[in-house]
Amino acid sequence: MNSITLKPEIQELYTLNEFISNELQEENLQVNLIVEEIFANIVNYSNTDYITVNVEYETPTLTVEFIDNGIEFNPLLKESPKTPKNIEEAEIGGLGIFLTKELADELEYKYENDENHLIIIKNVE
Repeated sequence: MNSITLKPEIQELYTLNEFISNELQEENLQVNLIVEEIFANIVNYSNTDYITVNVEYETPTLTVEFIDNGIEFNPLLKESPKTPKNIEEAEIGGLGIFLTKELADELEYKYENDENHLIIIKNVE
């Protein structure tokens, strides 16, 4: 398992994407989307001092764990947003978690040692 610890700043996303692409040895659009949504949510809402990301890849399974010491928040308990009838009715927010739930094969959350742990498991072909 490889780890990277980042500052909770949106520009760190480039470093994180590069780190995960190196693990996979290729770009994966769905993985990038999941990682960007989760990272942006942590940066924007958690009040954390750091974000540690653990990555393990054993073909075909990619496991990504986000760890932060921000506000306790279990995204798995968040209800899916109502599907809007049209783009004008679409509410801002909530779609990142919904998208992550749709794209990931498995999601786990735990809060321990004053840290949020979100584990995302994705089969990457």
